[in-house]
Amino acid sequence: MKTFLSYLRLAACGLVVGVANIIPGVSGGTMAVAMGIYDRTIEAISHFTKDVKGNILFLLPLLVGVGAGILAFAKLVEYLLGNHPIPTNFFFIGLVLGSIPFIFKRSVKGKKVKISAVISFVVCLAIMLVMTFVNPPEQSGQAVMTTLTVGNALWLFAAGALAAAAMIIPGISGSFLMLVLGTYATVINAISTLNILILIPVGLGIVVGLLGGAKLISLVMKRYPEASYAGILGLMLGSIAAIYPGFAGGATILFAILALLAGFALTWFFAPKDEA
Repeated sequence: MKTFLSYLRLAACGLVVGVANIIPGVSGGTMAVAMGIYDRTIEAISHFTKDVKGNILFLLPLLVGVGAGILAFAKLVEYLLGNHPIPTNFFFIGLVLGSIPFIFKRSVKGKKVKISAVISFVVCLAIMLVMTFVNPPEQSGQAVMTTLTVGNALWLFAAGALAAAAMIIPGISGSFLMLVLGTYATVINAISTLNILILIPVGLGIVVGLLGGAKLISLVMKRYPEASYAGILGLMLGSIAAIYPGFAGGATILFAILALLAGFALTWFFAPKDEA
């Protein structure tokens, strides 16, 4: 019974991570940290062959939950973005803002801020702003790919690999990276319509990104924790510029503010408060 309940808990944690990963600006990695499964997940992926059976028993229920979360909420997210974009995007902004205190604590150890952390923050913030304004996601995401060609298959594979590597870093949203790369709407549409041909290169890219990125990410974050989290903080703040949809008149402003507060409260609730 205890083992069954532990598997059920892993599946529930995976459900939350899965939902987080389809929302631009929300980090599945942060959710994993908040629920106490992040370190074990990175260990299981990056050192899979050291304990194949144990890692499979850990990862399988987690992945089932992630898949269920993505499939169950993809249509809802697509509907909200299509029909209520301003409140929805302000909810996303609130989710990002709610994660910032947690990431800031990780980027500053003690009272002294390292120069390497400052440089990492500035560089990552600049990269995100350049990506946003040179290739605005609200423009690049308009074209939804529904048929597969060699060119868009390679692009979807690359986007999947980059998003997978991003989603396992606390504070970085894999779905937001897809939004910036112009593939988010395509992937959400493919999930909601079960367009398997479009999902195949994305799925293959995700597998490669997870396997190839976990070991490197684990190494970098262990060796340079402050600089790593300072860079994450820069990426997060830069992401707000890309998510920001502008304001509309009437009751939409009120709904947008309420959505922002709700998003902030949700991520603030999940993020650990006792880690620095």
